[in-house]
Amino acid sequence: MSLEALDKTRSEHLRQWASNKVKDVLGYSENTVVTAIIACLGRKLSESQTKEQLRPLLEDETDEFVHQLYVRYEQLIDDKKLDIKENATIQAQPKTKKRAIEDVFGDDIDEGADPGIRKISKLKLPHEQMEESRLIQTDLTPAEQREFNEKTMLQINKLREKVQKDEDKRRSKGSIGKDSAKAYLTEAMASKDRAAELKSKINERMANLNLPILTKGPCLDKEGRATDASGKTLTVVKHEPTLKINLRESKRKNFKIEKPDDNQTVTNPYFDPRMKIKAPQRQSRAMKFNEAGKFIQIAQKQRAQSKLEELQRKIAATAKKTGISTVAKRVMLTDDTVAKDDPVPDIEWWDKFILVRESYDTYEQPVSEEEMLGAVTHPKYREITHLIEHPVSKAPPGSTQTVPPHSIVLTKKERRKLRTQRRLERQRDEQEKIRLGLIPPPPPKVRIANLMRVLCSEAVQDPTKVEATVRAQAAERQKKHEKANSDRQLTKEQRSAKKVAKLTEDTSQGVHIAVFKIDNLSNPQHKYKVETNATQYMLTGLMMTGKDNNIVVIEGGPKALRKFKRLMMVRIKWDEDVRSSRKNVEDDKKPKNQCKLIWEGTRKTRYFSKWNTKHILGDPSSAKEYLSKFNCQNFWDLAVCENIVAEEV
Repeated sequence: MSLEALDKTRSEHLRQWASNKVKDVLGYSENTVVTAIIACLGRKLSESQTKEQLRPLLEDETDEFVHQLYVRYEQLIDDKKLDIKENATIQAQPKTKKRAIEDVFGDDIDEGADPGIRKISKLKLPHEQMEESRLIQTDLTPAEQREFNEKTMLQINKLREKVQKDEDKRRSKGSIGKDSAKAYLTEAMASKDRAAELKSKINERMANLNLPILTKGPCLDKEGRATDASGKTLTVVKHEPTLKINLRESKRKNFKIEKPDDNQTVTNPYFDPRMKIKAPQRQSRAMKFNEAGKFIQIAQKQRAQSKLEELQRKIAATAKKTGISTVAKRVMLTDDTVAKDDPVPDIEWWDKFILVRESYDTYEQPVSEEEMLGAVTHPKYREITHLIEHPVSKAPPGSTQTVPPHSIVLTKKERRKLRTQRRLERQRDEQEKIRLGLIPPPPPKVRIANLMRVLCSEAVQDPTKVEATVRAQAAERQKKHEKANSDRQLTKEQRSAKKVAKLTEDTSQGVHIAVFKIDNLSNPQHKYKVETNATQYMLTGLMMTGKDNNIVVIEGGPKALRKFKRLMMVRIKWDEDVRSSRKNVEDDKKPKNQCKLIWEGTRKTRYFSKWNTKHILGDPSSAKEYLSKFNCQNFWDLAVCENIVAEEV
């Protein structure tokens, strides 16, 4: 089935029928459902497939609705086939054949009536045919009655078109004379009287049949209320919102904060007079007028600020040429805890224990006996004797007390010779124990190759048994060898502990520290390589990234630090950027990214207990504050100084 089988008039009729049906089922008109119904017919779906498609929309009424839809659709197709058949019959008839009066107007013609009136009386008007058809269909349900009426309307429309065509043909033949005009006028008057008479008869018969009255749609009365055809007031269902925003808006309108009555404040024991209810009010804003000259002053300040910035740029350029800017920047890196303007003391703290007078001004004046006697008896001079104190000399950190002896490096031939000698010595010891009877002699090592040479006569007497015995001994020796190898093999935990012990170095005598500065550390591959190698080499330290400075602090043993230095300075290609596979012209103008070792040394203890990663956002002073927790903020100052030197170059 497809809508292509129907013409335009019947397609529009089917759409209107579907819209009315949807309105009867749902209670309101819904164009989306009608469109879905027409789409199902257009896609040539079966009745069961259409039910599955429309069930979410029509729910329980789906089966009955779809059945009526397809019945209506088949009726329209049958009507179209009938029209096609009638047109084919008319076209097959010869054009010269004239139609008889009975073919046009029927057989029910009054014998005594005028011929013209007889013709008009037999021609039933469209509304007369509709009324007669309604009289015939008296035992139908309301739904079937509506379908019958719609089908009748289609027939009326076809009949009207047919009459209009005949009238056009008649007019096209020529003008009408006076006699013909009078005859037509007489026929029209007779037709009008006949139609009025027939209409009265139909109304009488309809009243006797008690058919359901077709009411008109709702209308408005004088007061604007919706009423039906009988004048009764209709109750209009209020539309309820479905969206959440509309629901909240309706709740807000319905919910009103009402102030309590005076009677409620007295009778209600739960009323709290301290709770004040205030409705939200918008504060009124008064108009503010700008004073005369306000924007002129703002413009003058902006001009002065721009001139000041231009002057500062010139001064900075001049200071950079003379080197004053470098000194100023380095002065700013000094520790804030040191007082900048310390007053000169009257006497230094190391001279207070020796000088009698606490001032350098009276140093050249002679000391009296009383002052000398008082100084000798003073407690601070009791520690001064004629003895000389020699402090205990300590080894500097990182230096070992005992120098380990150098191992002798042997050649491959010498190592093989020593191994042979140790094996011979072990065999001599076993032979001595066998000779003394301490251990039993080992059984002969028989193989298939030396079977006849070792066993001789036994191998000749029963060779099959001897061969089985020899193979069993060989299998036992192989099993024993594999078991010894598996016993010597380390477990997973032992291998991991051995690897950690190999990488872990002794830092009790001192920790080796290195500080690196990288221009740009935004590449994630570079970060991963630095972190992974530091963890694998059992190193501690910090990787700090920021907008201007990127530093890496590494501390550990000398061997691991040497490998890590090679990683940072040689192995990692800092100019590579995996995010941009192709090189642009602008990339050549950018400064090359490089890594620089800015400090290296040793320390007694470590700064960090583990590997740390820190990203600095905003003010660079937060980086120095973070490093101060580990007492190594001077590393950040070193990186800043390197930037200053690089700018000068």
